[in-house]
Amino acid sequence: MANADAAQQRVEDYLREVRAGLRGLSDAQAAEFVEELRSHIRDRAGSAGEWTEASVIAALDKLGRPAELAAMYVAENIVARAERSFSPWLILKGLFRWAALSSAGLFVLIGSFVGYALAAIFTFCALRKPFAPDRVGLWRLGESADNFSLTLGFGNPPSGTELLGWWIVPLGLVIGPGLFLLTMRFGLWSLRRFQRMSPLHLH
Repeated sequence: MANADAAQQRVEDYLREVRAGLRGLSDAQAAEFVEELRSHIRDRAGSAGEWTEASVIAALDKLGRPAELAAMYVAENIVARAERSFSPWLILKGLFRWAALSSAGLFVLIGSFVGYALAAIFTFCALRKPFAPDRVGLWRLGESADNFSLTLGFGNPPSGTELLGWWIVPLGLVIGPGLFLLTMRFGLWSLRRFQRMSPLHLH
């Protein structure tokens, strides 16, 4: 009896830590996940036909640290919402959660920031070119074949040879939005891969 009580206490302590990590979810969502997790632990720990402290410890070890499990579930919830709304903000929010858990998530987050920044730059160049035609564009500076500058229309006109001219307008309007959508899809694809690493697939 004492062994069963100790096992139950371990489960409750674990679930309490998981619940503390579910910030950002509604009370109903958090409670539902905790109850599903409780049932999952009970099934795993009792698979050998008995509920012991040793079987509970083994089941909890397979699930991993409660804080990481909670973060994975919150990220899964964000991914589901992002897929429904196709929101870059929600995608970045999910990537922030992943970046806090692994270096792979950090690299994907940095790559996404770079993608969104380049998309914004190309789009901005296309829209600003008509208002500052001599200061917006891709320039080759001096006589060097590998010295280039993409200017956004601020400051003095660069001294060099403009390479794209007015072509930067249609190119920017194609590359900018295209890169934006590609970055969003890359973020969603990466989050789905992260989702499959979760030790639980309750949804």
